Amino acid sequence: MMNMNLLAWRRGRVAGVGARAASAASERRLLDAAAFAHVFEPLVGHRVGYVRSIGNVGDDLIELATAQLLDTFGIRWRLQAPTEPADVDYLLFSGGGNMGSRYANNYAIRGQALALGPPLIILPQSFTDREDRPFAKVFVREHASLTLRPDGILAPDLALGLAWTPPPRPDRDLGILLRRDRERTGRRRLFTRDPVRVCRTPAEYLSLAARYRRIVTDRLHFAIAGLHAGRDVTLLANDYHKNRSMHETWLADLGCRFAPTLAHALEDRSANGTSASVGQAGRIMRSNRRSWSRWMRPDRGGAEELPTRAQGRIWLVGSSPP
Repeated sequence: MMNMNLLAWRRGRVAGVGARAASAASERRLLDAAAFAHVFEPLVGHRVGYVRSIGNVGDDLIELATAQLLDTFGIRWRLQAPTEPADVDYLLFSGGGNMGSRYANNYAIRGQALALGPPLIILPQSFTDREDRPFAKVFVREHASLTLRPDGILAPDLALGLAWTPPPRPDRDLGILLRRDRERTGRRRLFTRDPVRVCRTPAEYLSLAARYRRIVTDRLHFAIAGLHAGRDVTLLANDYHKNRSMHETWLADLGCRFAPTLAHALEDRSANGTSASVGQAGRIMRSNRRSWSRWMRPDRGGAEELPTRAQGRIWLVGSSPP
């Protein structure tokens, strides 16, 4: 069963969702659990403390998958505050894209965790710059970051190991959802929404991605959510190597496209017979109506109704809103 401490993660935003080891035949992963064996099997039989990073709903998606994989491999674990004594054999710092000094809050948390004493293992991460601190083991999720941590061990982003029941058919065509933080490239486009600002939980993130037949995004884990849903996904570049390298290392083989800019992504679709173009994208409309959407809960394997916040849903001019 799932370690229920995780039901309180990140200020309660994921309360009630939970995670469990995948067992239902209807659930599937983008990568089989065996792809993560070299990360988790050495921890079997040991007491493990999990130290969270500070992040957004995409990081929550990683944590959901982490909890499932820890349980899948039969590992005894609990949440570990970096400021409290650690009566464990190993500490794990969560996966993500915050290694290096760029994200000072997570850099500080890793320093606190190192000071606790037990060996600290970094779960699959991307590096923004070098961080040469004495971690027991560092898993790196894409090739470009290995140049910043040469002793790193390549392993997939843990969200690729999420077990999730495939969703219903999409009810919208093209979703263009772009980040509005320091990692964005180019100018801010007013007609798009940032999915981490309109979703509070992994379930909402997965549900939003599943609504679109085609997705264009520079949010790595929104792209991964779209791949979990079996959608046509194009990942755009962010402001450092993360997205391009993740695409080259893992996502291209999973059917994801890559484009350096939104204009390139839309032009490529137009050339392949789709209706999207840069001009049309500029006329994407917005609806702020509150609605209900169906989503498949990973912890129950069934469909439930979940209220979602006003999400600025978008559709191409000429299509019909739901």
